Amino acid sequence: MNVAFLSDICAVMVQGEESFVAQHSTAVLYAVVAVVILAAVLIKWRTGSDEEAGHVIVSSPTQQNSALKRISIITGISNIKAEDHNFSLVGFEDFASLLFVQYHESLGLKTVKAVQPFFNYELSNNSNFVCSHVVIESVSLYDIRTEKDTIYIVLEFSANYLSKVRPATEITSHREHCIERWLFSRNRKYTSPQQPEPLGSLSGFCNDWKVTSVNIVSSVRLDDKPKPFFDTLPPVPASDPAPAKVKDLQTMFCNYHRGEYSGFSDFCKKTAAPCFLSLWRNFDKCGWQKPFKCVLSANIANMLKYHHDRLSNILLSPKIKDLDIYDIEVTDYIADNFFESITAKISFSCTDYVEDAQGKIVAGSATTHKDITAYISFAAPHRQAFDRKSEFIISSLQKV
Repeated sequence: MNVAFLSDICAVMVQGEESFVAQHSTAVLYAVVAVVILAAVLIKWRTGSDEEAGHVIVSSPTQQNSALKRISIITGISNIKAEDHNFSLVGFEDFASLLFVQYHESLGLKTVKAVQPFFNYELSNNSNFVCSHVVIESVSLYDIRTEKDTIYIVLEFSANYLSKVRPATEITSHREHCIERWLFSRNRKYTSPQQPEPLGSLSGFCNDWKVTSVNIVSSVRLDDKPKPFFDTLPPVPASDPAPAKVKDLQTMFCNYHRGEYSGFSDFCKKTAAPCFLSLWRNFDKCGWQKPFKCVLSANIANMLKYHHDRLSNILLSPKIKDLDIYDIEVTDYIADNFFESITAKISFSCTDYVEDAQGKIVAGSATTHKDITAYISFAAPHRQAFDRKSEFIISSLQKV
């Protein structure tokens, strides 16, 4: 609940008609006291110890009412699009994710010049660590605001990567998990291009956005023990905003695809479900490299490839069998002038395990079926913008 909203309630109650107060003074007094106490609790909650992403960003709790957070984000995006009609949140997050990966990998390779144009401060090549196999687990909008001539966006990345201390030997390598908040800024006088580059490119769409600061919230060394794949799948962030009423957006979705889909349920039936199933067929033999009617984003390809390669390097094999989907629905949809993103919630059962070269189970179970709920997101340029059939890219894969 909004603290300002509570303050308004207090004001209305205190400024109520005198006759009502006279008749119900005790009840009103108790109500006012209760509201004031609740407001005080919420104020304390909102001003917690969350670390700032940059000096221009208002403090924001990691856990807040998801509906209010979504309203705040939608308002921020609307304010940007009011001045920049071609701004694309889908395109911006794609650009930021690619920059995140290239930044971390360039530090280890001492090639920061390639990403330097996208930073407002001088990058250093003096890192003693080599980062590779970067996998972004989730990207969340943490804050959006405008101050005078500048727009600020904070993205929170949850990611993991293979870290090696120089000299880069396999003996010293380990998997590291990090949460980082990146502060992007752009002058309000700049606008997005009329025709952006396709997804998966740093050039042509977000050249005017610069990284102002990188705040490392946490960094933890991960356990390297072999695990079944779905045990390694990143969780849906608790701070993610609640999905909108996507049924209200079906008409827009159908118009973008010119009759290819009759609605979100038709998309689930024709694309989301068969694509999801195709990822796990012949999983141990990298059958996920060619999903049904879709392509993998570089990030999802890295996630699946790393899991497979890490096990195969120690003569282990990941297995996913008997996968059966028993419920699927679209939970979120975002569309703008150029791109769209659609998220489906999938509930399914399967066996998920790891076996060695002799067929012995070393993790998971080949007989016990797991019940799992996952979210899979697809991104694509829509037909109206690029005058061609959309090719969906699997951009995110998370579990509840």
